[in-house]
Amino acid sequence: MPGEALKEIKKELYLMLHKSREMLELTEDAFAKNKVSPLDQAEELAREIHDKEDVLTEKLAKLASSTPEARAIISVPAHIEKIASTIKRIQDNTRTRIKEGMLFSDKAIQETTTMFAKTKDVLKKAGEVAVTGAKKGVEEITAESDAIERMVNEFTTAHENRIITGEASPKSSTVFLCILYAFEDMAAHIKNAVRKISV
Repeated sequence: MPGEALKEIKKELYLMLHKSREMLELTEDAFAKNKVSPLDQAEELAREIHDKEDVLTEKLAKLASSTPEARAIISVPAHIEKIASTIKRIQDNTRTRIKEGMLFSDKAIQETTTMFAKTKDVLKKAGEVAVTGAKKGVEEITAESDAIERMVNEFTTAHENRIITGEASPKSSTVFLCILYAFEDMAAHIKNAVRKISV
């Protein structure tokens, strides 16, 4: 029955978003403690999310011709997989930072910590919306995702000023900016995923 199948798929979307949040928590742990082991655990979750995306997209494709709701959410698993890919970018840059012993300014650490906290919160809410489809939740997530994107722009400008004044080294700047841009992309994918879910 299409209704039951969709219910199961939504449960799986929730689990994918939950795993994405776990990935982000592990990445944050690695970033904060300069430890590589949480990154290895996070990469295992990334593989699980990637595999699940293929399975769910295939299931939705089979339901799409007869079920409008399945057609509406067919791109959601791909958006969640893209969320995992952006977290992977943060992981890769965190590995580089640890390996090369790069130092970030206190301000850069503070800004990154803010991005982790805000994005984890939005991912948690996105998981809830995957199950409920609540319009109010979608509006809240959209507003918070927009706020993350604005914050990235503000932090980028502030960081450029730190480079100019010599507070930040050009080498670590590349890594820091790559991390910031990954948060920006993640916010866009979270927003797109939940908008589709509530249609």
